Amino acid sequence: MNVYDFDKTIYFHESTTGFYRFCIPRRPVILLWLPVAGVFALGRMLGLCSPTRLKEAFHGYLRMLPDAEALVEAYWDRHQEEIPGWMRAKLPEGGFVISASPEFIIAGLCRRLGLPFTGTRMDIRSGKISGKSCKGAEKPLRFRELLPDAEVEEFYSDSLSDTPMARIAKKAYLVKGEELSPWPAETL
Repeated sequence: MNVYDFDKTIYFHESTTGFYRFCIPRRPVILLWLPVAGVFALGRMLGLCSPTRLKEAFHGYLRMLPDAEALVEAYWDRHQEEIPGWMRAKLPEGGFVISASPEFIIAGLCRRLGLPFTGTRMDIRSGKISGKSCKGAEKPLRFRELLPDAEVEEFYSDSLSDTPMARIAKKAYLVKGEELSPWPAETL
């Protein structure tokens, strides 16, 4: 089975900030949440706030979106074509997507592509995370939890922070736009 990271891998952009920017002109009230998120970002820089808490704080704007599901669908209506050619060629093979991004955001594109997925489990109404953020060392744990007997033939990601997932794959590739390169051997 091929396994793919999401942001800047099978989707050219970063979906979390892309979705937020998409929402601003449609629901400008969410700009009122920026100072709150900024306080948490400062807290993170000072070591007073965990990455998970910062992610939850940023997504607090979701409380201001009574139509968040519809906005996610509208986002993907506009951006669903923004996937690299190499990925389009891989789609008939299927695969699995694993991402640190919230599941409610990546779900729209993954369903359209016919790919099962997992990501950070976040409540679309509150921004609260259930469990751990699906990144770094958490990715192979989550993968094994969901697909305990699956073999990872190939893994694709744009980030070396996904090395724990690359280690369980037979082959791993770093992605930069349309370019694929073998995962650096010294990290495996």
